[in-house]
Parts: sequence; C-alpha cells; structure tokens
Amino acid sequence: MKIKAILLCTCCLAGVPASAQDIVRPNSAWNPDMGCLVNGLDPNGDGFLAVRSGPGTNYPQIASLYNNDAAFLGADCQGRWCYIEGAVQHGQPTNLRGWIYDAWCEFYP
Repeated sequence: MKIKAILLCTCCLAGVPASAQDIVRPNSAWNPDMGCLVNGLDPNGDGFLAVRSGPGTNYPQIASLYNNDAAFLGADCQGRWCYIEGAVQHGQPTNLRGWIYDAWCEFYP
C-alpha cells in the first residue's frame, strides 16, 4: 500500500506548475539587465533547453525552452548554470523560474 501511495504522489507532482515546485535559489542578487536568447539547439536532436530546479543535471527538469525563446537572468550565473526569473516561450511571457545551462544562450544586456 505504501508503494502505491508514493507512486500516486509522484504522478501527481508531474502536473504541478514549476512555480509550486522547490526551486534552488541563488545567493547573488537579481540582475535585471541580462537575458538569454536561446539559440543553436538542434531541431533534429532533443531541440530544447531543459529548465531545471537547481544548477545541475542531477536536478529535475521542470520546463523546456526552444530556439528563439528568451529567459531573463534572475541572478549571476554559478559556473555555466544560470538562474532565470521570467521567460518568453513561443512569444508568450511567462513567470518561469529555474536554472539553465548557458551553452545555448546568446546573452544580451
């Protein structure tokens, strides 16, 4: 019975919006003047940039960004991982928060 309850809870969390999940917050201050234009993703490969709940691949993926989407940096990057607060996904503004790997970012002031 305990295993079924755990499985049910895990399945339920998959539909929880990213804003309600535990997101690792950075220690540095918000940087409102920096953003990332997502570019260079292979449309024949995965074709998306994973947004994660923390700065590393060991954290769960909570959303996806695609070529020409934009993300707004919420703090200084930690190594190659950048914390974002807000994004434009498929032309629509969102309140997305999480971490992205900077390899597919064109940074802009």
